[in-house]
Amino acid sequence: MLWRLTLCFFLALFSPLSAMFAGNPAQPALLNKGIWIGSSSWASFRIGYLDDWIYKQRFMDEFKLEGVTHTRTFLKLSTYAGIATINFKNRFDLYGIVGSSRLQIDEEIFTKRALSWSVGAKLMFLKHGNFFLGTDLKYFETNQKPKYFVVEGLPYNIVSNYRLKYKEIQVALGMTYRAWLFAPYINGTYILTHVEPEPAVVLVRLPDMDEIVDVESKSILCKKRFGTTFGLTLIDCCKASLSLEWRVFNQNAINVNGEIRF
Repeated sequence: MLWRLTLCFFLALFSPLSAMFAGNPAQPALLNKGIWIGSSSWASFRIGYLDDWIYKQRFMDEFKLEGVTHTRTFLKLSTYAGIATINFKNRFDLYGIVGSSRLQIDEEIFTKRALSWSVGAKLMFLKHGNFFLGTDLKYFETNQKPKYFVVEGLPYNIVSNYRLKYKEIQVALGMTYRAWLFAPYINGTYILTHVEPEPAVVLVRLPDMDEIVDVESKSILCKKRFGTTFGLTLIDCCKASLSLEWRVFNQNAINVNGEIRF
């Protein structure tokens, strides 16, 4: 009966990372001067750093299996990463994000920090006085490798090669109003997250026993796809910025990020 309990646990609770921050929709136009490159240049370069913490997000099974009870799955994730951005005409950004992420699912699944990366683009398509409209599109991916699972307070060590492969697409549309050094913003977001275990069967060792059992896992999707972000960006001399963002509905998360233009 113990292996059946473990099986049900794995089938119900496999979950991944979640989305990156949406960011300020006016970001391509906020820093119009650089340390080395002036405002008249048609292209510029920015670097930055982010700290992202997802403190709650819900997931669901992609496919229902007969006889398996679906349970609520909640996730926590912390990400530290660097950002590199190429800007064109103070309207269009191409950027890449590289860092590390660590995952926790309920009180049962824990991972060590693993490589995470993202590529994206941001377009500020309307500016009227201090009012901006913009959109953002990004792709995010990471492979998380759990070392063990906890069931009823007992550890189940993973003895086979096993990873949770995560892929996500995020789209955001938002508006910004700049007042002196302050640029508050709001985004509507759509997140499509898919996680597929590789392989679909994992071997685990039962606690205080030499017995090894094989457990089947399955792919999952985020429960809610539409959400909102609220943020505030502080601009320093048009060369550097610091932003704080709060995400709700499709995920509950906080992000702090800063950039410097060169």
